[in-house]
Formats: sequence, structure tokens, C-alpha cells
Amino acid sequence: MTDFAPRLRPLEAFPVQHEGRRVLALRDPAGYTDAIVLLPRVLLEIVSLFDGEHSIADIQAAIMRQHGELVSRERITEIADALDEQGFLDSPHFAERRAAIDHAFLEAPTRPAAHGGGAYPLDPSEIHAFFDGFFAPPEGPGPVDGSGPGRPRVAGIIAPHIDFHRGRSAYAWAYRDLAERSDADLFVIFGTSHTGMAHPFALTLKAYESPLGQVPVDREFTNALAKRARQDCFGSEGAHRKEHSIEFQAVFLRYLFAGRREIAIVPILAS
Repeated sequence: MTDFAPRLRPLEAFPVQHEGRRVLALRDPAGYTDAIVLLPRVLLEIVSLFDGEHSIADIQAAIMRQHGELVSRERITEIADALDEQGFLDSPHFAERRAAIDHAFLEAPTRPAAHGGGAYPLDPSEIHAFFDGFFAPPEGPGPVDGSGPGRPRVAGIIAPHIDFHRGRSAYAWAYRDLAERSDADLFVIFGTSHTGMAHPFALTLKAYESPLGQVPVDREFTNALAKRARQDCFGSEGAHRKEHSIEFQAVFLRYLFAGRREIAIVPILAS
């Protein structure tokens, strides 16, 4: 197969220290694999040529020109096969993997709490204490205490979507005013899609799961919005599967209004 030209999928690459060596880590921001691959420099030079343009023979020739060393065809194929097995190559094998994962998500009745257990606790008895800590002074604004009445009403906020462990008080400062100075029960959430989408915006009708129960989607509002849009608003619905930007807002809203009032959301991912 002299014309075989392996191609990496769009991946995140970042340097890490591993066993005393600086290596490059690869991971899939789209979440089709949870694997993280570590590439030492000797492999990085080979994998960097997995662009769909260089055949195995081309890669051999490039390494020979640079280092005067012949890397066997079997070795390069072995590296490509290992990456493909983990879902890192744009290949027929990955296409099957993606289709199965996308189908399972689209058939699911709700959108799972994809980052629960890592970014935040899944145990309902723990999540209140976890989020309560975000409000604690001096970094936090203090607990929600009902001091909002009489002050200007809040119609919208700009909130972080960084992971909770680092964002902590920034979430509390954004959401405290919302809790005290708004009586809204429907929240339109615009979130950034970090993996790219085929369409500018993506909607879903799936309720977002959270440790404190589902966060329902206002289906009537969402369907009406989709009918007025000049695009297929559900064509990139699969982007909601692993994207954290809306999940974090939905989980925090469920915590914030638990025991206060029932809420619903309209989750809109933007590419």
C-alpha cells in the first residue's frame, strides 16, 4: 500500500513532563476518545507528517533526509495503526467509531453530565458544599442573601466557562446577582463550541443531566427559534455531547435555584 497516507484528526497538542522528559501530549477535544497519547521527539517527527499528503514512502524519505536514518515501513505503519486504534486518525475505522457514538447520543433521551465526577462532584450531597465554597470571602462575594430587591434587575450575565476548580469565585460573582436580581425561570445560554461545527449554531431539545436532577429545555421556545433561523439548527446537535461550556452553566443554574423555583434553558452552541 505505497499510496497509504495517514492523516491525524483535529486534535489538541500540549507539552508535558513525563518520566523526566518533555513530550507532546495529544488529546481529542471532540471527545470521541478519552485516550491521551504522549509523543517523544523521535515519534513526533514521524507523526507530524501524518497530514494525509505524505505517504509511508514520503515519510521514510523525509526522516532519511533529516537524520540519515531509515525508519522501516513496518514501524511507521505500527505507529499509524496504534493511533488509529485510539481514534486519532481520520480513517474509515474512526468514521465507524464516530457514527456509533453520534447515533447513541442522538438516540439518548437526555444529554448526560459528561464532565461530572471530574470537573464537579456527581454526589448530590457533595455538590452543594462544592459550589457554596465559590461564594466564600475573601475571593467570593458572600452567599446569596436576598439583598437584590430594590437594585436594578439583571437581564443577562457574562459568565466564565473555565473549569470550576479554577473559575470558582468568578462563577459566584457572575451568578450571585442573577440569583438576587432576577425572577426569570427561562435562561437562554450561549456557549462556545471548542471543537468546531458544520453550522454556525447548534440547538438541542435534550434535557441536561446534573447531580441535582435534569435541567429541562424549553422545547416550544427552542423549536420556534429553530423555525425562524436561516440554518439547520439541529444539524450539529452532536456538538452538545461533550462540550463543557453549556454544561457548566446548566449545572450551576440547577444548584443556584434548587429549592427556589423550577427553571428551563435554551442551550445554544456557537461555532
